[in-house]
Amino acid sequence: VRTLLHILLGTKRKNGKGIFGEISVYYGVVEAQGRGTLHIHLLVWLQKGMNPMEIKQRCKSSPNFVEKLTAWYDDVFSQNIPEDTHQYIREQGMYIRQPVMSRSQDPTEPTFQESFAQDLRDVLESSAMIHEHGDTCYKHLPKNIRSLRDDNKDCRFQLPREMSEKTHFDEDDALVLKCNNGFVNGHNPLITISQRCNSDAKPIGSGTVAMAMFQYVGNYTVKFTLDTALVFSALCASIKILAENPPMDIDGVIDTGERSRQLLLKTANKLIAKRELSSQQVATALLGEPSHYTNRAFPRFYWSGMLREI
Repeated sequence: VRTLLHILLGTKRKNGKGIFGEISVYYGVVEAQGRGTLHIHLLVWLQKGMNPMEIKQRCKSSPNFVEKLTAWYDDVFSQNIPEDTHQYIREQGMYIRQPVMSRSQDPTEPTFQESFAQDLRDVLESSAMIHEHGDTCYKHLPKNIRSLRDDNKDCRFQLPREMSEKTHFDEDDALVLKCNNGFVNGHNPLITISQRCNSDAKPIGSGTVAMAMFQYVGNYTVKFTLDTALVFSALCASIKILAENPPMDIDGVIDTGERSRQLLLKTANKLIAKRELSSQQVATALLGEPSHYTNRAFPRFYWSGMLREI
């Protein structure tokens, strides 16, 4: 992650410039998948970045600006299978995912440029970055209509996307990236080649999309790892204990305030006891690695103290 931030995104480079340009702010939160594998969700703000309305006005007044802007999008975002390449060929004795287990090629090698496209395709195919429909695509689809599903239209990832011969702005001024294969994850080729793992990269070009992405990352920041059934079971167990042995005041009357406090305390303790942490999460905490990455400082907010004041 630090290599991505400091070198590829340029946050620690002398000129401050990286793959996307000069970074103003970044915020990323580390999350564990169901199998425990850690990954990061990262938002990046560019220095002197223009808002959608400013971009729209510049595009209308300057065709040259449109050309430069779409060229930049094509340079840093891709939804394409590299041209003049073939499917990954696994030689005898090689691992199934050999490309992602190998080091990236040395840019100083004479063959780097001509082999870049094929190496990129090999990584895309070996890191699940070319989407294939599976059960997870339709897990939110009601069971009684799953037999009637349309694999492409009902995929919750909205794949495949429509093909586009070139990057352009449509009649609604929405950005449409070049796409020669609707199943390819949006990515940055240089990040994919160097990191050699599954990754997503997309521009946030409108207020609606921006708010959706902020909510998405915010949910991961405060994501609770226990499902609803466990929460309710802990709550029910606490209610049962307090019903059988409620706290009493000195007059032998049930202390409702203390009962409420104990209900919250006992429920929280039961949830903490049942919370599952993967070995990767435990190892990360023991090594002192952060659960989030940012170049900004945030003040501590004492929520309970504020509530008491109110």
